[in-house]
Amino acid sequence: MTFLFPAIPCGEINAPSPVTLPEELIVQILSLLTVQSLTRLKCVSKSWNSLISDPFFINMHLKKSSRVPHIMICLRYLSTGSIINLLNPFHIHRKPSINTFTFPFDSKYDYAIIGSCNGIICFVENFRYYREFHLLLWNPATRFFSKTLCSFPYSEQTLNSKIEFSFGYDNVSHKYKMVAIAPRDELSVFTIGDYVWRNIQTFLTDSYHFTPMHRSRGISCGVYVSNSLNWFALHNDINSSYFPPRNFTVDELVIISLDLGTETYTQFRLKFIQDFDEVVVVEPNICVLLECLCFSHYSSKGYNFFVWQMKEFGVEESWMKLLKFDCYKYNLLHVYVICYGIVNFLPLHAFENGDMLIMVMERQQLILYSRRNNKIIMLDAVCDRIPWFNLNPYVESLVSIG
Repeated sequence: MTFLFPAIPCGEINAPSPVTLPEELIVQILSLLTVQSLTRLKCVSKSWNSLISDPFFINMHLKKSSRVPHIMICLRYLSTGSIINLLNPFHIHRKPSINTFTFPFDSKYDYAIIGSCNGIICFVENFRYYREFHLLLWNPATRFFSKTLCSFPYSEQTLNSKIEFSFGYDNVSHKYKMVAIAPRDELSVFTIGDYVWRNIQTFLTDSYHFTPMHRSRGISCGVYVSNSLNWFALHNDINSSYFPPRNFTVDELVIISLDLGTETYTQFRLKFIQDFDEVVVVEPNICVLLECLCFSHYSSKGYNFFVWQMKEFGVEESWMKLLKFDCYKYNLLHVYVICYGIVNFLPLHAFENGDMLIMVMERQQLILYSRRNNKIIMLDAVCDRIPWFNLNPYVESLVSIG
């Protein structure tokens, strides 16, 4: 493959000579472009169309695109014409950059996002009329969207209960998987391409509140990291709709992790985290920052906010403190008005140098915390009309399924 540029005449040289770029360099340059640009460049030639459609190139582009993640902001549930906003955290120091997509599905029923992975967004449709959930996929960048991939039926137990759906990519089988946790902790897995739900095991620990940033109309999602889905849970069997249900200790807090390759689960205890020996007043949260599983919480009196990072996934002793700041010092003590388990501070993004952490507060308020200077910067609302109800990580990709 060659790419020719006309030469610029110099002195007495009148005849242009072509400039040829090596194929490897062309591939590297193209992999840095946006999906929209690459879609247009497919029309340049058959060889370029073949290159951009090649799985190797798609994977290369995904790896580079993952270095510039976005934050997807939308309503708790979506319907035809709903707007999905993408916030670029790297522009947060200047004027925030917001891209928007229009929800493409046409239905009289509502959808909820259950996860985003490799640029693919997974939705669940609460199809109560036919007593079942419908699940489908969408890539906003390529405008690819699937038909209903599978349905998850209601049962007599689930009609008045919530089902926890999650979505992730298995790097072992190279397939996407959906996970459903039904009442009594029955866990089912659907592998895209197999077209059947499989019951794989029963959780030994009753899960409690899952990650608040993904909670959407009774449907919650596990956090995807290191080929696994992860949920925050309480170790004991506790049935309650608010947090905290009673006094509990750090020994009762666990993170349940489901390996998508082996389809087995483990439990990570938090007892190795220092400075976390107090009962917290607001529901803890797990998320992914700097490609690591992270855990955030308040102190028992609400004065301090902590974020911990598991440097080596699966190693409980590798928890390290990513940041701590004093809410009282920065006049942020209105966290006391929080009730019903709603988390006020939510880590959204940490920069590679670890100096800045982006969090959301009061739905439309962004806070930048500088670990280097130990300062907080209160930012203006990104957009008064953006509802900060449902937040998911998102990367642009060429990936399609099926």
